[in-house]
Amino acid sequence: MANKQNSFVKSFAIIGGSTFLNMIIGVLTTPIITRLVRPESYGQLSMFVLYTNMAVAVLCLGLDQALVRYYYESDGTGYRSALLKKCVSWPCVISLVVSVVVCVLAYYDVISFFSISVIVLLCVNIVLHLIYRFGLLVVRLEKNSKLYGLLQILYKLLYVVLAIVFLILTDIDDFVLLALATVAAVAICLVSCIWAQKTHWFKVRNFGGKIVSQTELIKYGYPYVFSMGIATLFQAADKMALNMYCSYSVVGVYASAMSLVNIFAIVQTTFNTLWGPIAMEHYAKNPKDTSLYVQANRIITVVMFVLGTSLILCKDLFAVLLGEEYREAAFVLPFLIFNPIMYTISETTCLGLVFKKKSKMQVVVVLIPCVVNIIGNTVLVPHLGGVGAAISTGISYIIFYIMRTLISTYYYPVDYNMKPFLLVTMIVSVYALYNTMHRIDMVSVIGYVFCILAIMFLYRDTVKWCFAYVLGFWEDFRKKGYAKLHKDKHD
Repeated sequence: MANKQNSFVKSFAIIGGSTFLNMIIGVLTTPIITRLVRPESYGQLSMFVLYTNMAVAVLCLGLDQALVRYYYESDGTGYRSALLKKCVSWPCVISLVVSVVVCVLAYYDVISFFSISVIVLLCVNIVLHLIYRFGLLVVRLEKNSKLYGLLQILYKLLYVVLAIVFLILTDIDDFVLLALATVAAVAICLVSCIWAQKTHWFKVRNFGGKIVSQTELIKYGYPYVFSMGIATLFQAADKMALNMYCSYSVVGVYASAMSLVNIFAIVQTTFNTLWGPIAMEHYAKNPKDTSLYVQANRIITVVMFVLGTSLILCKDLFAVLLGEEYREAAFVLPFLIFNPIMYTISETTCLGLVFKKKSKMQVVVVLIPCVVNIIGNTVLVPHLGGVGAAISTGISYIIFYIMRTLISTYYYPVDYNMKPFLLVTMIVSVYALYNTMHRIDMVSVIGYVFCILAIMFLYRDTVKWCFAYVLGFWEDFRKKGYAKLHKDKHD
């Protein structure tokens, strides 16, 4: 058990370190980009990325989730390579066909949400991101944390460097240049990812062993087409409402606030990357042991809420980095923190739906919060703009967590003890509401201290365990370091 924990901490440190570097790159370069482009262009890029994510979520046909679910059915490379090819082939073919149709329709002006050149870039971006999604899944499932971290850093560096070079050296439309930098970055990362995992993509030609049938994969995966489509609409409702009722400038300010919330990526991305494979492997070996899920839930709850309230406290400082035109992002940020908080914590409570293969229930999980988010944005955005979108989105993610947890535990009972969680959520919601209407002041500082104390008290056993584990890990690390130093001197 200790070896597993140390392995997890090591992987967490590797991926977390790479994500931290990404954050530093973003903090240092986002102000440069926001000063080189107008908020309108930043808003258009936000919609470009949004359309990509929506298309990829649907065009994967749920087979990305099927890959995760059946990956550990066998340990052999031949099985896993054959499974990957089965899962990736249909999405690739369909996405290429759809892309050709869309480009033809754009050429004849049947569709014109972007210019023809940007629509072509969008289609290329969709196909590349779709294949890259499967590539990254293999990296995650193989628990290759070093490669995953390197790919994260590579993508961020490529995008930033290309975007800045394009913006400085050319006078083409800012939005087109940002879109081009996005496409070029994912293309290079995709080639690198496939080459690094070439055994799974190319080496195994024919696999004669037993493998999950295409029918079973599609049967498991197809409900995700609907659930992912609804989920993407749920996640996109705020930007779509802003695009409908406000200007691209407002969308750009909102997107810049989201980029600040991405500071959460240090924990969110790292945890989500490692947790899925660990949970699946644990269930395969000990289906009745739920202690791991409860412990992980409590730890990530403490970490995410502490980081979330800290980010709210520093919102004005972060907003200054974006530039004068983006200062309003500080008032948008507080309720946006519930997106990463609720999603990440729910990753520990939604496992029953995966373990019991209840993929159809994923539609129900996202449908109610999606409807709430659409209604909330329709009501609030025309009056409050980006702030209204953030409030609606934050509330919807809380409902998303509740739905995900209740339905999952119905099929796979786990005692997560929801009372402390709901109480902390209420306290932090009040704190977020105050900071949505005010800049940082003494009340913000006092409120922050109160939130932290409440989290520490309600999860005091978890906090004690975390401190004890960190101290034990540090002591073990120190002893090993001392022993190695003593051995080197002796040699």
